[in-house]
Amino acid sequence: MLQKWQTELRSKSHPEKIECFNRFFKNGKGQYGEGDVFIGISVPDNRAISRRYFDTPAEVICEMLDSPVHEFRLGALLAMVEKYRRAKDDSARRTIARQYIAVAHRANNCDLVDLSAPYIIGAELCAGRSRDDIDALSSSPLLWHRRIAVVSTLMPVRYGRLDEAFDMCGRHIADSEALMQKAVGWVLRECGKKDRSRLESFLERHIATISATTLSYATEKFNPDERVKWRGKRKSNV
Repeated sequence: MLQKWQTELRSKSHPEKIECFNRFFKNGKGQYGEGDVFIGISVPDNRAISRRYFDTPAEVICEMLDSPVHEFRLGALLAMVEKYRRAKDDSARRTIARQYIAVAHRANNCDLVDLSAPYIIGAELCAGRSRDDIDALSSSPLLWHRRIAVVSTLMPVRYGRLDEAFDMCGRHIADSEALMQKAVGWVLRECGKKDRSRLESFLERHIATISATTLSYATEKFNPDERVKWRGKRKSNV
């Protein structure tokens, strides 16, 4: 099954995309994605193939996740998302969530996190589960664990539940990692679409510690004059 899956994925590779992927996902020496290998598969093509492998044995998923090929690891995570989506009951969903957390360190690039965490851990949050899990991920020294904790709250936000998102963003508002600053800003922006006044209150409280990157993402939907105002507030408080 492993060979068949990987062969199908390779059939959709576009070598001309590899250099672009290398630059975007920062796989150069000393960068956060150092050592990642790309074969040039688009996300839609990967999803179309990998969702068919949703019932793949756990050992095959682990082999995919152990691959240096980025798109193979993404395929494994997309298969897990599909398996979670098809799960018949809460017990099965909880089992998949635990499996995801056990291999979460292999979701070691931003798209691997963003295309999987909200749909498994985020869905668990919506169901009132995984709070302890997300707290543990949030406290991890591993960047990817912390990003999972933050972006998972996008799913509750989708349904108008903002408490988890504001709490998690508050915990990581001063994170020094650029990918965390972007993730926090992204989640705050989505919160602002649901409740603009609550976002502004959050920004006021954290204006002295928020990074320029986070503020830029969080205020992306504000008009230009408002964005200038908030940048000015930050500069006068840092």
